[in-house]
Amino acid sequence: MVSLLSNPNLSIEDALGLAEVAHILGVHPRTIERRRGAPKAPRPLEAQRAEKLHRIWHELIGLFTPENAIYWLKHPVPVLENRRPVEVMAEDGGLDRVLDVVGRMSWGISA
Repeated sequence: MVSLLSNPNLSIEDALGLAEVAHILGVHPRTIERRRGAPKAPRPLEAQRAEKLHRIWHELIGLFTPENAIYWLKHPVPVLENRRPVEVMAEDGGLDRVLDVVGRMSWGISA
């Protein structure tokens, strides 16, 4: 049996779950489910947040295995004041903050 985590094309929704992604995007989980079935253009702020979340995931997959990327997102990170990235991303400006940290890691710059 192949693990979901061994899939290199694993989406952020599959990795974190719809409820967590909905929380980060500031929408109800049912909204994400509806959009999967019948594509409807999201609101501009939601689209911007979703694009940043997917950029974060893409960068993390470039740095880590999917399993380690999920671990990094769900556990405290010192540069984020020992807070979990999934918690920080749900706040105003949190996606930018996490994206900055991931970008620094991809360039090998310590924070």
